[in-house]
Amino acid sequence: MLNTIYINAQSTIIGFYNCENYYDTVNQVNVIDEDFLPNSEKKYTQDAFNLKSMHLAKVIFKLGTINNSEGLAMIGLAEIENKIVLTKLINEPLLKKYHYKFIHFDSKDPRGVDVALIYNPAHFTPYQYRPYSLSDKNHFNTYATRDILYVKGQLNNEWVHVLVNHWPSRRGGERISSSKRIWASFICKKIIDSIQHNDPMARFIVMGDFNDNPNNKSLKKLKMSNPFIKMYKNGQGSIAFNDSWNLFDQILISPNWDSNPLNSKVAFTLTSYKPVIYKNNDMIEKNGKYRGYPKRTYNGIVYNNGYSDHFPVALIFTLKTVGNTQ
Repeated sequence: MLNTIYINAQSTIIGFYNCENYYDTVNQVNVIDEDFLPNSEKKYTQDAFNLKSMHLAKVIFKLGTINNSEGLAMIGLAEIENKIVLTKLINEPLLKKYHYKFIHFDSKDPRGVDVALIYNPAHFTPYQYRPYSLSDKNHFNTYATRDILYVKGQLNNEWVHVLVNHWPSRRGGERISSSKRIWASFICKKIIDSIQHNDPMARFIVMGDFNDNPNNKSLKKLKMSNPFIKMYKNGQGSIAFNDSWNLFDQILISPNWDSNPLNSKVAFTLTSYKPVIYKNNDMIEKNGKYRGYPKRTYNGIVYNNGYSDHFPVALIFTLKTVGNTQ
């Protein structure tokens, strides 16, 4: 008879953060980035870019210290312009010691705001990765939106499939725009189904700014476990609008996550996950009509010395080395 023993336990943290218009200061060809240039109305100078980078690095660093952890294992990002800003971010003094790397593809989004995955090579080893477009002859054929980033790799020696999303916004109203997010959900589910066809026990981490709440149809169609549902029902959120909180930023996992068929004498499992909406005093607006909201970078064209209009989210896993005894 086999008995399971837990040799040790520590925290592994996976995050997601919408960085809110994280641009460099260079005018990119074929990208609508004119609002974020030194000579723009917003006066987005090198100093502003440096401060934005420092602020984002500070949040990522602090997020990685929860439960005395030594940095994030990985974090998905949204609204980043290119590899230049990602390189700047991972080389910020607070983050440089982790030796983070990133995976990013330029999408055809006209504003140039893409998704990316930053990871710590000590915890995650990517094996294969690619973007999935939402465009076809019937969808997003007159203008493009962000791709879904797919990454397969080993997270603390356990195979996982990661999908980083930034689904179409609610511009024009939730009801009018909902079909766009339903389509994004369909593409995301199609990726999941194709992998599960070959590996029914595949484990997924589906993260992103979905521009929908946990109870919306688009999220339910994914048929993933959503650790953030309870937080949403309790009135918590990651972004505020008209004095109402939405929880658009979420990290979902496959329903089979807790199952662990042991086919060797030692295996690694990620268990006991806990959802977090991360914020600290510096990240919260203190004054004015947006008091209590996430402290954004700009209020209109006025530099606000902020971070992002979203709070980041995370899942904290307990990493346990599992051994068997006869």
